[in-house]
Amino acid sequence: MGEVVTETAVLEGRRVVVTLDGEGLLQWRGDREGEVLVRSDLIGFRSVGSSVHLYTFKMVESMAMCGKGSLGRRRKDIVMEFDNEAAIKLFCDAIHKILEESGRPKRLLVIVNPFGGDKAGRRVYTSSVEPLLQAAGIAITMQETKYQRHGKDLAKSFDVSQFDGIVCVSGDGVLVEVLNGLLERPDWKAAIKMPIGIIPAGTSNGMAKSLLDHVGEPCDAASATFLVIRGQKQPLDVATAKQANVKFHSILMMAWGLVADVDFESEKFRWMGALRLDVYTLIRICSLRKYVGHIYYIPAPGYEGTGTPFTEDLEETALLKSHEGDSDRSLKKNGYHGALHELTKSGQWRHMEGPFINVWLNNVPFVGETVKSAPHAKFSDGCLDLIIMKDCPRWTLLNLLLKLQTGGHIKSKYVEYLKVKAFRLDPAGRYGSDIQGGYIDLDGEILARGRGTVGDGSSDIMTYGPPVDVTVDRGLATIFCPA
Repeated sequence: MGEVVTETAVLEGRRVVVTLDGEGLLQWRGDREGEVLVRSDLIGFRSVGSSVHLYTFKMVESMAMCGKGSLGRRRKDIVMEFDNEAAIKLFCDAIHKILEESGRPKRLLVIVNPFGGDKAGRRVYTSSVEPLLQAAGIAITMQETKYQRHGKDLAKSFDVSQFDGIVCVSGDGVLVEVLNGLLERPDWKAAIKMPIGIIPAGTSNGMAKSLLDHVGEPCDAASATFLVIRGQKQPLDVATAKQANVKFHSILMMAWGLVADVDFESEKFRWMGALRLDVYTLIRICSLRKYVGHIYYIPAPGYEGTGTPFTEDLEETALLKSHEGDSDRSLKKNGYHGALHELTKSGQWRHMEGPFINVWLNNVPFVGETVKSAPHAKFSDGCLDLIIMKDCPRWTLLNLLLKLQTGGHIKSKYVEYLKVKAFRLDPAGRYGSDIQGGYIDLDGEILARGRGTVGDGSSDIMTYGPPVDVTVDRGLATIFCPA
């Protein structure tokens, strides 16, 4: 514990004794009483004449009509008048030291998507993000995206040495673009260490919800901005989907079947807002589709009980060929490539054949603010959480989807839930139909689509039909979030 600083001051016209200890607990006692945890409750501060202005953002409970409140943060500015300049300097130096030691960012590149969701990105930035960053004394360079995948271009071209982090004011789409841009840079090894923050301003906001739920904070722009300000970081797994020589990096999820169909085909009901997903889900349940195909996976320890062993030589498949020549990539450098060889030799690949209602591969717990698809997912465990549904009565399926908000769906006998180290999707067409159909959804973007689906697929990253292989780089990226 460091030195304890104690001085008298005037707060709201009343004299108080102010104490700041080495752990960052700032207290005042006397005619006014209160406390602030500098590391976790203070946005920033400044001295003005004989006073110190503290910008706090503490967790408080709001009162509700039925008597049960909800937790949320509320900003409150506190002004303390000190008797002399020496006292002001003593307190300011002590607070500054604590904030410096916590690793708070000083310069941020903020990328705002003005088109996503209900086009709220610019408003969210102006009303919630910018004021908090300014109060924290953080220098901001703001860029708005102007076209699809502009976030990727920005991430590929900015000067890494000029910033302490990147913040995306958007849904999950721009966040994924930034990730891919960082990994396509010549200096990707340094760039991917750049901490990334996400402020919810889109339709799904799955990553923001996962991060904020992890620390018990509400999923709103102000709380997400404060996570960035606090400067705490942790590693994040990155999945790589590959088909032949084409690759795309993912940090949220891959879906094939019901979830992907609803995600993309409900676009025609976008005028309904978020309700479009619920409406189109009912439509798809009433006219339920199943898809034929195969999935292959290496289960994590403790999850070997599903599927059937696959003993053919997968070393000759695209899964392992996809990393030939990638000698400088972390996947091979950290020994994971060798682990795939060993798992293949020991026959630990497993196989499952369709038809499937839904196949879902998740990297984080939430894919939307109200969809907790993978409740056991961790940010950096080196695994993806695989959810498989092969058959289910329609009424039961509806009940299962209603349980997605809490993650209760994984308890059903119709749902297989396991963690995997590697995955291959070998998709075909709709069961009992001549239509190939089908979308492969990667982080909310169409990775590939079959014949007979919406759109011509000319801008899709991959082709529907050939297998898509997914591997995981453990803790490759870094996010603003307490561990």
